[in-house]
Amino acid sequence: LQEAEMARPIGTPDDALLDAADRVLMTEGPSGFTLAKAAASAGVSAATFVKRFGSKESLFLRLTRRWATSLDGGLAEAVGGAGSPLQRLRVVALHSYHDLDNPLTAAKQLAALAIDLQNDQMRAWLHVGWGHVLRHLEQHAAAAAAAGELAGAPPPAQLARIVLAAMEGGCLAWSVHPEGSLVARLTADLDALLSGWITKGAGS
Repeated sequence: LQEAEMARPIGTPDDALLDAADRVLMTEGPSGFTLAKAAASAGVSAATFVKRFGSKESLFLRLTRRWATSLDGGLAEAVGGAGSPLQRLRVVALHSYHDLDNPLTAAKQLAALAIDLQNDQMRAWLHVGWGHVLRHLEQHAAAAAAAGELAGAPPPAQLARIVLAAMEGGCLAWSVHPEGSLVARLTADLDALLSGWITKGAGS
């Protein structure tokens, strides 16, 4: 019996199952998502998903929580190659949108946001995730101002809110009519937004 237990294969890690569920959610949207589709993507039985996560709503909550708790470290890692505070501000502002830059699935991807907003627990985790983004934006905005890269800009906390609102609003508008690249559009909008405050030669 001991040898049989030692030879038993280790189950698929939760993160691998969540990765598969996230892929299905991004391509099918909340309305087309099923535990069976997520299980097929992960190469496991639907019963495995039910045993690990329970209902579809519980699974969505796990996905939202994982996203929120990963952002702090993900943002810190993303700015590792950026040379100046202003460059780091740009990296943070655009960080969350690269995976959404797909015209074929844009509306379905943004539909997941509506699910988060309708559920108190998911909305709370959305607040946590956006809170991480705001904190990093504020940190780099303050550093850019201190380094003389921004002149006359609003206070860092307010600038962080303005930048996040512009990026989220631009993403939502693009999902309705996804023409061209989302990241390219948001980059142009971000540059236009910051242009009045950037000092000559800053961020180069």
